[in-house]
Amino acid sequence: MNLRHLRYLAALAREGNFHRAAASAHISQPTLSAAIRSLERELGVELVRRDHRRYQGLSAAGYVVLERARSVLDTMDGLIEELEHSSNDIRGHLQLGVIPTVEPAAGLLSAALKRRHPGITLTLLSKTSDEIVRGINDRSLDGGLSYAPSRSDKRLLFRPLYAERYMLLAPKQLLRSYRVITWAQAASLPLVLLNRDMQNRRLIDQHFANLQLTAHVNAEASTLVSVLAQVKAGLGAGIVPEAFVSMIGPLPGLRAIAFGGGDLSHPIGLLLAKREPLPSLSHALATLIETEISWQAL
Repeated sequence: MNLRHLRYLAALAREGNFHRAAASAHISQPTLSAAIRSLERELGVELVRRDHRRYQGLSAAGYVVLERARSVLDTMDGLIEELEHSSNDIRGHLQLGVIPTVEPAAGLLSAALKRRHPGITLTLLSKTSDEIVRGINDRSLDGGLSYAPSRSDKRLLFRPLYAERYMLLAPKQLLRSYRVITWAQAASLPLVLLNRDMQNRRLIDQHFANLQLTAHVNAEASTLVSVLAQVKAGLGAGIVPEAFVSMIGPLPGLRAIAFGGGDLSHPIGLLLAKREPLPSLSHALATLIETEISWQAL
């Protein structure tokens, strides 16, 4: 059985399209199609459902083969890494998804990785928490920095790093009468929050609901930088992580104050696919962020 054919099947399942799968595997679409048909002939089953040669998803047998293929490919990739690299000279590329509220801390990761493992390169991609989970499961991401996953998801390994806590960031005139602020007082102000695709927003909405409060949301954004821009423009107050406030430092005309009367925090950590053993790059990353980076300061 040709391992490349298994990789092409995994790429097709991940991309959901023959053209994109071929591009991701750096081959032509006819070459990919021929490889999939060759694999089907070899196994004697239909792996891909097609409609006028268009991809319609995997068959039941296709899903069975896909899971075994991923296991085989993970084993082979791990073996190749062990043979090519010593523990002190790890090389390769990691692609991590990062939720917007962790982006201020992500620079710590890049700098520490370069110090410890100069041969590893890292790409950080801004993603929602749901996109990170999907990316890890379909192998388009090596891991992610995000909130703790659902306890029912047994496919993921979560290594907690720090607790995300929040501050209110607003024009000084809006907070002139406050030294600290309660969640009830914050709910009465015009707010600028991340949009509802973001888990951070869903967590904050749930906290308001638990307190039987209705927040006055004046504007939304998909990134913390956009939240900051709208706050600076006078559209309201932003509820942002402490780490973001520390990163941007004092800004003219703005003030950040802590919440009093009931602190709110959520665990942030490293998400990896649950595999035994962990691939060498993932193991190096997990060890690095647990031993070298001072996440407690965030």
